[in-house]
Amino acid sequence: MSATDVVRYLLDRKLLTPRAVVHGRLRIDDVSRSNRVFVVTADGERCYVVKFAEASGDPGVAREAAVLERLRSLDAGGPLASFLPTPVEYDEAVGVLIVESAPHSRDLTRQHARGRFSRLLARQVGIALALLHSVPPTALQGLGLMRRPVDRAVIHRPDLEAMRGLSGAAVELTRMVQRSDELCAALDELDRAPRVKSVIHGDVRWDNFLALRGAGSNRWVGLRLIDWELCGVGDPGFDIGAFFGEYLRVWLQSIPIAEPGNPALLLAHARLPLRRMRPALTSFWDAYVRQRGLSLAESNATLRRSTRFAAVHLLTAALEEAQTLSDLSASVFHLLPLSQNILTRPREAAELFGLGSSRAAG
Repeated sequence: MSATDVVRYLLDRKLLTPRAVVHGRLRIDDVSRSNRVFVVTADGERCYVVKFAEASGDPGVAREAAVLERLRSLDAGGPLASFLPTPVEYDEAVGVLIVESAPHSRDLTRQHARGRFSRLLARQVGIALALLHSVPPTALQGLGLMRRPVDRAVIHRPDLEAMRGLSGAAVELTRMVQRSDELCAALDELDRAPRVKSVIHGDVRWDNFLALRGAGSNRWVGLRLIDWELCGVGDPGFDIGAFFGEYLRVWLQSIPIAEPGNPALLLAHARLPLRRMRPALTSFWDAYVRQRGLSLAESNATLRRSTRFAAVHLLTAALEEAQTLSDLSASVFHLLPLSQNILTRPREAAELFGLGSSRAAG
């Protein structure tokens, strides 16, 4: 599927006009990961995100279309709906989902690349996830998502099918994880731990949050959470931990690791130090706790679970990066000890985030 195919498809369905192609400064950005995904913008036209299923029969795109329809119907015009992308069309025959985008948007990865970590946007993320996690699991009944586990901590136990698809560097990273008895035991303990169940997004990462600006304005006017293929029933801490993990990953990758055997020697030289991120993390967490109305005990328990899930997110991110490499880099290698420390010492890790003393809502 190419940009030309996307244009032809939208023209055939009358979602794009010939004027946009000829005079509208049409732009097609390929932002594909597991599926083919294109962002389409043009002057004076609606903007779209167009997602094509990677393979025939792949249920991911159909799942996302069903989830968005269900969540929007449950909260029509409500606060959660304001954070959801607006579906335009789902073509079941060919597995294409089209949702409306915004001409003045920027994902949080691009926003944070300048080393600025907005407290306002972090607060909006906290509210969005709190609203989603307030949706009971029964809301997904009939969509085939009730029994699908999305909050597992089993990166150290890949099945045979998963192993076949790993690169050499990813296989080596998996072996390194498996050689650490302490890390594997901590992952097993987390995977067996009791869960609080709600609807969760399942793929929280900065790429999936779009910050919206008003036309001709530098002010943020909204936030959208996109890419709902992995949505299901799970522990809210899985989503929260993933958001924490994004900050940790960027912090660690900004450290100039000149001595691979001892990265701690250069922690003070991080280009993006954690102290710069803590106000945003605090804003996120305070907004989440307040929106959900958590008691002090509930917030502290959620924070501990979420912190440990941050380590799972780091390991997953390391594996994804290793999948693109022929040899393991130092930045990937050093995610392992950090993940192990977080899993085994979640209280100290929460203090690292600046969230050592949680408080009740209100």
